Order: sequence, then C-alpha cells, then structure tokens
Amino acid sequence: MLRLSDSLLERCVRKDSAAQFELYKVLRNDLLSIARRYERDAQLRNAMVNTAFMKILDHLPTRDPSAPFEAWCRRITINTVLNEQRDRKVAERAQVPTLVENAENLYTADVNGVEEMIETEELQHMMDQLPTVSRQVFNLYAIDGWKHREIAEQLHISEGTSKWHVNHARQLLQAMLAKAVRPHLILQSA
Repeated sequence: MLRLSDSLLERCVRKDSAAQFELYKVLRNDLLSIARRYERDAQLRNAMVNTAFMKILDHLPTRDPSAPFEAWCRRITINTVLNEQRDRKVAERAQVPTLVENAENLYTADVNGVEEMIETEELQHMMDQLPTVSRQVFNLYAIDGWKHREIAEQLHISEGTSKWHVNHARQLLQAMLAKAVRPHLILQSA
C-alpha cells in the first residue's frame, strides 16, 4: 500500500468527502487484492471491500497512530471478509440442507522451481479451487502470517483444525501444481 499523508487522514477524520474519496482511490486496489484471496465472487468481493472501507473510515478517529496504517487496513479488510462469509454461511445453512462435498483425487509432487513454470493467474485459479475454509486458513497462515491461535479465534475452530486445514490446502495445492507442471516439464525435456 502507498504511504499516505497525515493531512489526508486528518481530513478523512473531519469527514471531508473529497479526502475520503481520495483515500478510497488509493486503498481500493490493495483492499480488493486482499479480499481476492478469500472471496471468489467479484460482486461479493466488491461489496466486502466497500464495507471494509466504511469500517476504516468509522474507526479512523480511534486508530492507534503508532500502528502502521497499511497493516491496520489489511486487518480490518480480512476481518470484514471473514465475518461476512461466516454470516452468509449461517444464513445459507438456515435455508439449505448441508451438502456433502466431493473428495478430490490427491497426487504428490516435487514442486521445486514451480514458481518459474506457472503464472500468477494459474496459481490464483488453483487457490480458488481449494475448499473455502481451507483457502481461508491457508491465506491467513501462509500469506498473512497469522498464528494458528489467532485463526482459531477468528474462525471459531480449534488450533488443531486450523493446522489440519493448512496441511490439507498444501496437499491439494501440491497435487494441482504437479498436474500444472507436468506439461512444462515435458516441453523442457523435449
């Protein structure tokens, strides 16, 4: 995220709509990038980012100025996305019977050097294929650096379940990476 001037933030605290819009333009792409890791649906993602931005504005007057602004915004965005997903899941459970997910075939693979063989979009597509909770936990742990205790508290699961989801996501990603890398390895050996 970009460094922001204290005067812009002060104008936002004073509810200067031009400053708030300027802050929105500065933060929007970064907040969307964060939300993208947790939410597949673009419309929901945009709505969640807007909600997160409103929370940022609402809590700006009480923000601890010693905390980095970017990290504070990231945390609000992640919490907003996860809370909205949890609320949506509760509402869906009340309306629709629980469905059993199909198990995927798992493959093991040596994934050394894979990052050189696949595109970022391919990797994001693979992340999108992970089961929702495993994707959330993996993102929080591996990308955002949360501890299993924090993840467990946020998602209302045990620390052991958090660890299981990280391992499960790794196994699924390894299988998908192995499948994606095979064509690249065949081309290199030819």
